[in-house]
Amino acid sequence: MRLCLRLAALTALLVALAIGLTALRTETHQAGNRLHSLFREKRDLEKDCYRLELAIGRLKSQMRLREQVADLYQESTDELPGRPPGLSPGTRLGRQPSRSVNRSASGPP
Repeated sequence: MRLCLRLAALTALLVALAIGLTALRTETHQAGNRLHSLFREKRDLEKDCYRLELAIGRLKSQMRLREQVADLYQESTDELPGRPPGLSPGTRLGRQPSRSVNRSASGPP
């Protein structure tokens, strides 16, 4: 009888150990798969980041900015053919330009 109890306890211990090792191995595989997917996502995000940095660099290009300003200036002069001569395209009609006022005290109090 004692031998049967010892064998049953040993068997239960071995079964518990096998279940534990199987669960551990499953978690390890899942973690590895998750790690690979995160590395892939990181690589894709780095590619997007480099692509966006290049796009920002092109947008900051002085020559491109000058060309865009010239195009906008040309478009604004084309849109308003009846504009009085001497007015720049950015000037709003019917509104006086703001003037700075010197509000400092002149002379002793």
